[in-house]
Amino acid sequence: MHNREQRCIQLFNRFKAQFLRSIVLDETDKGYYSPLGNNEAIRDLADRYAAEFCMLMARLTSHMGVDDFNENWFYFSDFIYQDEDLDCQYAVESKQKEDDLEL
Repeated sequence: MHNREQRCIQLFNRFKAQFLRSIVLDETDKGYYSPLGNNEAIRDLADRYAAEFCMLMARLTSHMGVDDFNENWFYFSDFIYQDEDLDCQYAVESKQKEDDLEL
């Protein structure tokens, strides 16, 4: 196992905590009350999501250097938030124009 893959796995608890928070907030948005400490199903779901995310991060980065990773990660975040942030929208449009010129 590469050190990079090991570090993805070491991030598991951080990912799990973030997924747990997201699931609880989603439940709250839907009008459900899910006390965090008493809902084993929510903790299991966060655990599964975190494990899958770790696996996907390890796979994504397996043939990628830090510069490639940063370029892709920033593009992904800009793409996701482009409707909420004009700078993100501009970055996505610029990247698409760059890609079109390369073709």
